[in-house]
Amino acid sequence: MKIKLLFIYGELGGGGAERVLLDLLANLDRDRYEVDLCIIVNGGVLLREVPAFVNIIPLYSTYTWQYKLALRLSKWGISNYLFKRVLSKKISKKYDVEISFLEGMPLKLHALLNTKTKKLTWVHCDLFNFHYTKSQFYANEEVKAYNKMDKVVCVSNDSLVAFNQRFPNCDTEKKVIYNPLDIEKIKLLAREFHLNKENRFTIIFVGRLTLQKQPQRIIRLAAKFKKANIRVHFQIIGDGELKEDLKNLAKKLDVLEMVEFLGFVKNPYPNIKKADLLLSCSAYEGFGLVICEAMCLGTAVVATRTAGPTEIIQNNKYGILCEQNEEAIYKAVLTMIQDKELRQYYQRVGFERANDFSVNNTVREFDILISNILAK
Repeated sequence: MKIKLLFIYGELGGGGAERVLLDLLANLDRDRYEVDLCIIVNGGVLLREVPAFVNIIPLYSTYTWQYKLALRLSKWGISNYLFKRVLSKKISKKYDVEISFLEGMPLKLHALLNTKTKKLTWVHCDLFNFHYTKSQFYANEEVKAYNKMDKVVCVSNDSLVAFNQRFPNCDTEKKVIYNPLDIEKIKLLAREFHLNKENRFTIIFVGRLTLQKQPQRIIRLAAKFKKANIRVHFQIIGDGELKEDLKNLAKKLDVLEMVEFLGFVKNPYPNIKKADLLLSCSAYEGFGLVICEAMCLGTAVVATRTAGPTEIIQNNKYGILCEQNEEAIYKAVLTMIQDKELRQYYQRVGFERANDFSVNNTVREFDILISNILAK
């Protein structure tokens, strides 16, 4: 008899958490698990990448007025009736384990399921410093939702510390499971097409263009290098609400010739492999999957000191960590540009570090987690 799993998520956009979910699903034992994926909205650029054996259950066709009304009534603490009604209509099967694979709305809806099924939830970010989910819950609703879970899974030890700081009254048992890195798949995708090497030092940024990721730092960094007359090329891969603001800032600072906006790229790995350096300049980061992806492709990394990257890089052991200011970022990147031997060293040790996050390790931890929770 297969173990029946229900995963709950939002929209399958192009973010890191979505890729983590898809990699985990793709590597689950299909002889052991029967999997349904409930998504809030039936859309997103990665929707077609859901493995064929996974049954998709969309709650809404898009961000309809019905969804917006249900969200407002819920956030204001008036009623969760509309969300409960759509959940009861769409989810009728009995599962062995339910998993909300993201904080915020997936957790909220998960807590509204009136079932006696074992419940797991994932936390992908630093909720102490970046409490972006607060606006999605009414007073004390969020911690109550976490207390309904049988276990909270954080993607790094630092994100677990942050979770405990944010929710000291959460009595649910917690565990750390690193995000999976499908190294062979990434290497294969990196060879999907060939890109010629730039005749300039190339720095790549990959991520959503949101305040959390602080992509405006890239533009100001380009201006600093232009002023110093240092030949550098920046590539920005990703989309988001700050895209036009970033282009306007690049125009204002006269660095449009130095900064290339590539938008969302389904397969960014050839670009990452070709680059001389990957820069992660986030204000908050629970794990930082793209850092591990760069490492497994032999690309050196500079990252601002946040929860996940700090744990991955470990005090400059596998890359350069820098403080949360533009001068520190500039000095770290300049060090990588000027010291070729250091950059090559980080390419080698970063590649070794990436193996610690192999998808096989993550799936093994997941299997043990499911077995243990069903045994209780």
